[in-house]
Amino acid sequence: MRRLRTDLPYTFRPPQGRGWFRPLGLWANERVFLRRKYRLEGISEAGMEQVEALVKKGDAVLLAPNHADHSDPHLMIEMGRRHALPLHFMAAREVFEGSPAAAWALQSMGVFSVDRDGPDLSAIKTAIGLLEAGTPLVIYPEGEIYHHHERLDPLMEGVASILLKAAGRLKDGRRAWLVPVGICFQHRPEVEATFGERLSKLEDRIGWTPRPAMAVDDRIIRLGTGVLALKETEFLGEAGQGGIQSRLEVLCERLLSATEEKHGRDPRATTAPERVRALRYRIRRRLLDAENPASTTERVTLLDDLDAVFTALQSHSYIGDYLLSHPSLDRRAETLMKLEEDLFGFPTYPTPRDATVTAADPIPVSDFLENGTLPSKGGAAPLTAMLEEKLTALLPVPE
Repeated sequence: MRRLRTDLPYTFRPPQGRGWFRPLGLWANERVFLRRKYRLEGISEAGMEQVEALVKKGDAVLLAPNHADHSDPHLMIEMGRRHALPLHFMAAREVFEGSPAAAWALQSMGVFSVDRDGPDLSAIKTAIGLLEAGTPLVIYPEGEIYHHHERLDPLMEGVASILLKAAGRLKDGRRAWLVPVGICFQHRPEVEATFGERLSKLEDRIGWTPRPAMAVDDRIIRLGTGVLALKETEFLGEAGQGGIQSRLEVLCERLLSATEEKHGRDPRATTAPERVRALRYRIRRRLLDAENPASTTERVTLLDDLDAVFTALQSHSYIGDYLLSHPSLDRRAETLMKLEEDLFGFPTYPTPRDATVTAADPIPVSDFLENGTLPSKGGAAPLTAMLEEKLTALLPVPE
């Protein structure tokens, strides 16, 4: 996960499709990103023909994939290329703020920004407008990259809300569809040979002497426990006691509760990611208050509060038994990548991988609204539950 210690004012970045640039963007996506950066050599797919048929009819199609890896958007762009789909994407504002050139390229490929921490009406209107116009849209309902493709994190209801609003505007018999898309990764056996050196670098990162003679699983768990103890000591004053999962939950809850005591709690926010987003919105609103600017001392405190809620989300993103319950090659590789991202800023992709993209049967949202399966008001929660059930069914089941 990327640290979000930003106090920049938000500027909405609309999609600005440039037809002349698209072939270059598709070439770079396949050759530079998928093959070279993310080492994805084998990409198989299933079910995208259904999506292609619905888009050709002019229906409103929203694709909702799980979000386990930084390569996910690039895989969906590849699906668009294979099926001649003019996919547009909603992406976090942060991906536009690192480089003007990258932002220009993203917008040229039909990507637009969203401020996940506040009511971004521009992004919502753009998404609804695209769906109303028959342009297929991709939104990741988990919202964050968690690096555990065999487990789904709680979904945000915003995806369902956007499609329901678009469905109410469709005319001339056009229908609205929600398409669950499962993205799964398979690490090839040769990745195992990289574990030892990568673990040594991670151990050295936190000041430990590398232990190459120790079993890989023991090293990963030992390292993760050590990093957790460092975070507990940094924010709580001492390392916690008990199992990893309970310690992660305690760290997350204590950080969120302490920050909410200072900035208030949104009663509508129930899950940890929702509480984090609500707090980031309030903290950034104070940081950007032009009428009553924060003092230098207060700004330092507010930025520290952003660090605290970021660490809370990091704690939430780890599943304590993900590796222990099924120590497979894929889970070892994912856990190691997650630790690399948290300690070095970005994971490594040292060997070729494979990916499978599976589109489930589209959920007929318009039909469900008409026959009463979904209520005309308050339908976002049950639609999100349907999506979660179908997405979960697309993920691998450990043998």
